[in-house]
Amino acid sequence: MADLVIGIVVVAAVAAIIWKKVKDARAGKPGCGCGCSGCTGKSGMKGCQK
Repeated sequence: MADLVIGIVVVAAVAAIIWKKVKDARAGKPGCGCGCSGCTGKSGMKGCQK
């Protein structure tokens, strides 16, 4: 029973993280948090292009 509860909690946490990442990507927020124009959320490039 405890294994089931732990599994549900882990799955819920992963789902919440994925949900937030998708929501941030749709809102156009950068993936790295630095706010540069080369972020994955902006132009599909990986990392910052400073």
